[in-house]
Amino acid sequence: MKLFRIFAIAAMAMLAGASAQAGVQLSNMGAGGTTDTSLGGNQDQNSIRQAVGFTTGLTNLKLDSISAVLFGASSPAEAEVTLGVYASTGGNPDLSSAIATKTRLVGERSVQTFDFSGNNVVLSANTLYYVAISSTASWYFHGGDPPQDPAVQPGSDWSFSGVKRKVGSGSWENSSVRPTFSISSTDHTTPAVPEPALTSLICLSGIALIRRRMKK
Repeated sequence: MKLFRIFAIAAMAMLAGASAQAGVQLSNMGAGGTTDTSLGGNQDQNSIRQAVGFTTGLTNLKLDSISAVLFGASSPAEAEVTLGVYASTGGNPDLSSAIATKTRLVGERSVQTFDFSGNNVVLSANTLYYVAISSTASWYFHGGDPPQDPAVQPGSDWSFSGVKRKVGSGSWENSSVRPTFSISSTDHTTPAVPEPALTSLICLSGIALIRRRMKK
């Protein structure tokens, strides 16, 4: 009886924990990662390139999406904007070594989410990466005073690794600006997660079974 109760409770805890595997790791765009927090300025990437750095945690994770507040071209025109995740060389972005890229049409200032969920992009554990936008876009900064770093979200062991900037063909240097940025991922080693409704049903069934066994 006691062993059965322990097993059942452990199984329910595992199911409940599995439902929290996917989510936002770093964000200065709200907890959901899609809030326009760009009350400040912006930077055209054709003159000054910027890259947001982040370091992954203890496990390999599958990249889900990256969001930013961008401007493509004057309305009603749109521009093809490419967002990329790049390797690091000597602590600086290596824009010749793309881990993953995604292109979409961007017009007036808006929150743009680049969906990588179908690309099976795995980010290695304990690794420094950079995110950069193509020269066809203007990237808006966080509008807080002072501007906020992309914050580590609950349950994440990632870290924000600063912003780099490069003018023309010059060298990368540290930057004090904070572009709008959020990134989401999934533990790619975890099996498919049940829908929340199914998880709740399984948990309730387990509780009912425990109560029944206790009455016998």
